[in-house]
Amino acid sequence: MDNFVILQQMVAIDRAQNRFELRASIQTLLRIIGSCTSSERVYIFDWDETDNVFRNSYEWCGDNVQPWIDNLQSVDSADMPYWLEAFERGDSMIIDNVEDVKDLMPSEYQLLVMQDIHSEIAFPIFYKDQLKGFIGVDNPHIDSSESFISLLGVVGGHLGNVRETLRMTELLEQRNNSLEKSLSDLNRERTFMSVLCTDYISVYCVDLQNDSLEPLKLDPAANAAHIHDIKAGKTFCYSELIGQYYEKYVIKESAPDFTEILSAEHIQNHLATHPKLSYRYRVTPNAAGQENFEAEIFPFSAASSSRVLIGFKQIDELVSFEQNSRRQLQEALDEANLNNEIISAISKIYFSIYRIDLTQDMYEEVSSDNKVHRLTGRMGRASSKMKELCHRFVVPEYQDKILDFFDLSTIAERLHTDETIAMDYLANDGNWHSARFIVKKRDALGNVTNILYVTRLISEQKRREQSWMLLAEEANKANEAKSEFLSKMAHDIRTPLNAVMGFADIAKRSLGDPSKIDDCLGKLRTSGAYIEQLVSNILDITNLENGRQQLKPCETSVSELCHTLNMVFDQALMNDGLNITFNCHDIYHDCILADGLKLKQIYSNLLSNSIKFTPGHGDVGFELYEETIPGSDKIRLVARISDTGIGIKPEYQASMFNKFSRETDTRISKVRGSGLGLAIVKELVDLMQGTITVQSNPGGGTIIEVSIDVPYIIKDDLWSGQSGDSSDAESLCVGMHLLVAEDNELNYEVVSELLGMNGISCERAEDGSVCVDMFSTSAAGTYDGILMDLQMPVMDGISASYAIRKLEHPDAQNIPIIAITANTFAKDLERCRLAGMNEHLSKPLNIRQLISILSKFKK
Repeated sequence: MDNFVILQQMVAIDRAQNRFELRASIQTLLRIIGSCTSSERVYIFDWDETDNVFRNSYEWCGDNVQPWIDNLQSVDSADMPYWLEAFERGDSMIIDNVEDVKDLMPSEYQLLVMQDIHSEIAFPIFYKDQLKGFIGVDNPHIDSSESFISLLGVVGGHLGNVRETLRMTELLEQRNNSLEKSLSDLNRERTFMSVLCTDYISVYCVDLQNDSLEPLKLDPAANAAHIHDIKAGKTFCYSELIGQYYEKYVIKESAPDFTEILSAEHIQNHLATHPKLSYRYRVTPNAAGQENFEAEIFPFSAASSSRVLIGFKQIDELVSFEQNSRRQLQEALDEANLNNEIISAISKIYFSIYRIDLTQDMYEEVSSDNKVHRLTGRMGRASSKMKELCHRFVVPEYQDKILDFFDLSTIAERLHTDETIAMDYLANDGNWHSARFIVKKRDALGNVTNILYVTRLISEQKRREQSWMLLAEEANKANEAKSEFLSKMAHDIRTPLNAVMGFADIAKRSLGDPSKIDDCLGKLRTSGAYIEQLVSNILDITNLENGRQQLKPCETSVSELCHTLNMVFDQALMNDGLNITFNCHDIYHDCILADGLKLKQIYSNLLSNSIKFTPGHGDVGFELYEETIPGSDKIRLVARISDTGIGIKPEYQASMFNKFSRETDTRISKVRGSGLGLAIVKELVDLMQGTITVQSNPGGGTIIEVSIDVPYIIKDDLWSGQSGDSSDAESLCVGMHLLVAEDNELNYEVVSELLGMNGISCERAEDGSVCVDMFSTSAAGTYDGILMDLQMPVMDGISASYAIRKLEHPDAQNIPIIAITANTFAKDLERCRLAGMNEHLSKPLNIRQLISILSKFKK
């Protein structure tokens, strides 16, 4: 009786008319087999030869039996080698007790035990001697008679034949439908051609290889109608007609390359890589008053560009619209076979496409990354497939969000008022993907029943977005860095500037005391030199761009550094009766290799703070001394700044070095400050890899100690004094005669006085042009050098230097030209070098540097 029921169901399977009837019949067959065998589960695994896996496509479970189809969608052939080999021979598997096959088929044993299977019947599904899958029966409770097992074998063979026959029938129907559609498309193309021709004043069929032309349409108003006797149905020479038309009617300024663009060679080359060729030009008005035209050229076949269709249409209204609106016109798209173009475009945008039936929870793969825009034949449970796609492609951090997006149980509700929804995610291969659901079909109530799931690559778009964001962020950081750097430098300039203003006032009040004036002038020069260093640092374009300080170590005298600070913070400048003392002691190595400017900035800011927060008649002390570092070529330079001021609260000491930080205290509310001084100190100390410590109590004063390790330089007695070299340079330059190109009379007066004090005479040229004239008319050897300003009227210093080097004067190539200018950027130095200048000095002029440079060129 059981055999008869199974045979009866095989007949029902045979009568299935479509894929869904077949699936229902197969599901019934599994239930019958399960009932006949009193088994827990009956299932079908299809063999995927491409991926070498068995895929679970059907499953029936008995009462209270947990389904496995969602947990075990596929099994790799490597996990069941024994069964695969037996199935390929056509053998069935009959296992009464899985423990009996533990050693015979260890991989299969693990799979069976994992599913709590104690006995098993499995038989292959065949079609024309090709394995298509197998049917498995878990834990059957029958005596497996030979006739029943044979019947199951027949079931496998019959099932394979029915499924393959139905697949081939559907494929045949698809091909018939495609053929019918091709015929329909051909008729549509003919209709399109007829409609398309209405847009053209003339249409020609051209054989480029044979240089022949046949008119298909020619409006009597067209200019071409008046060339010879051009009529439809006749053949003409293409190149000859194009040449005559160009010479007689085309306005040459509008299309100078008319014959080149419309030549047979150019058209074929262009159409080899492009779908069409368009070209606009203007002609003398034809009989209808039309003067703007566009030629459009299309190949008859994508495989060959030798036979083309050329249409000429007038575009006067189009051109007029472009001129009036000043916007570029979008060229009209050519009508063609839209279906194939759309499919081709979609395949380039979306690398995978799935059709999903939400009512059946079924998917069918339309396109994948390895089989483009055609049915792959893969199908299965849609909800399980979406989970598989998520775990297979999506990086772990995006998986929870994408699983929610892939939840098909809520997709109908999410698409209730929308036609499409999308979400981006990062894939395991490092690329960005955009996943999208698109409504394909709704029922009568508007509920979504069928959808498309598509995926496309958007890495380039994401990179552009991130690139723009990064550029904007970098630009903001650069602006912030510049503002911060300039704020710091402006803060540090105020201290030496105070000294300059103070000593200038003292000198003005001491006009009757030459020694006092001389003392003030010396201190003014010291403070001015400090300001010059700070300004040079501000003009350092590298610091300005990145907003960070950079160390520039050079030979630095510790005693001179202390002397400069003493001048800047001279007791005479303090009007509140402070007692300021400087003590530089135990300096055994006066010459060190360090950034002297940065050290001055550190000490100046700390001294300035102590002075600001110490009441009148208080004490401020600066102590600088050396500590030995055994076994090292460095010394530890220790600076101690102490005061008897208001002190610092313990809770503020932790943040006192933060930018724009000021203590909230009524004692300092009247003291002006930016909150930058201590932040600058901390940044510079860290930059020089030093340490800074603070000892302070409210009302008990403050002691700040800065320790920085610096290399020392040992110099012999002759060099340490530097007098020998300086005297030699001065003596070499005595008697030199210079030509000075300087448009500012006051600047020339300063230069001439300084040169005269050192035994050097000079003549002035008011601008670059005068300088060139004076030099060109001078006798050989008249001038020992030229001091050249860069920015001058009539002719600048760069142009003047170029002109001098090109003169035939005996000294033109050898005379030293030294630029003296306020322009100190790297690009200015390069311009001077290219113009033929020998050296470059920045303003304000350092006469010692100038004399040292001149001494090198003394004949």
